[in-house]
Amino acid sequence: MKLVSYSRLALYEQCPRQFYYKYVLGHKTPDTKPLALGKAVHKALEVLANNPNVPVEEAIKQGLIECGFHSEVEPNEVRQLVENALSKKIEGVPEYHFQLPLFDVPDLPEIQGYIDRWNKDEIWDYKTNWQPYDILSNYQLALYAWAVSQITELKKIKGHLFFLRYKKIYSYVFTEKEMNLAKEWAKRLITEINFKLEILEIYPDKVDELFPYQPNRYCSSCPFILDCYKKA
Repeated sequence: MKLVSYSRLALYEQCPRQFYYKYVLGHKTPDTKPLALGKAVHKALEVLANNPNVPVEEAIKQGLIECGFHSEVEPNEVRQLVENALSKKIEGVPEYHFQLPLFDVPDLPEIQGYIDRWNKDEIWDYKTNWQPYDILSNYQLALYAWAVSQITELKKIKGHLFFLRYKKIYSYVFTEKEMNLAKEWAKRLITEINFKLEILEIYPDKVDELFPYQPNRYCSSCPFILDCYKKA
């Protein structure tokens, strides 16, 4: 595990067994509608940000290609979300990719991520979720803010969650305290995962103890739910 992302760590925290199936065993998982829709919208917005002269319909087509023309993703829904995003003029670099070390020790995993829009001391994350949530309910934006602070040496980063369905923007100014909390959260989980993987190499029959099932509200959409029932 040389590179990790926020989503990978969040999945481990949500359900260690789903993490095991997806990232340790490498089982393929089909794109759900929410994931495919997010891909389509983000791709369309990236295309428009890189070339404002591209017609919106062409950008939407590129988004649909990106999500593999997922059967549940409707062009009209993509169009509406893209238009909602464009209703707010946001400057900055689109889809900025970062990759940074979290540990002082070499050869340990690094954190990577994509910032939807970065403009100096501000970062934006577009969300296609049906349900808005508080910006401090998870560590994603704080972790991205930490990454920007490492690149720029700025002590404060303003983060925005833009919930496109409702044109709602939640904002927060992250200080070194919040950014370091996010960094330590990521380091703790990476250390825990690596330790469990080392144990698993020695005791492969301990997988149920090391990566247990963890029932939660996302179980119904988990591609491995039948395996849970078989183990129950």
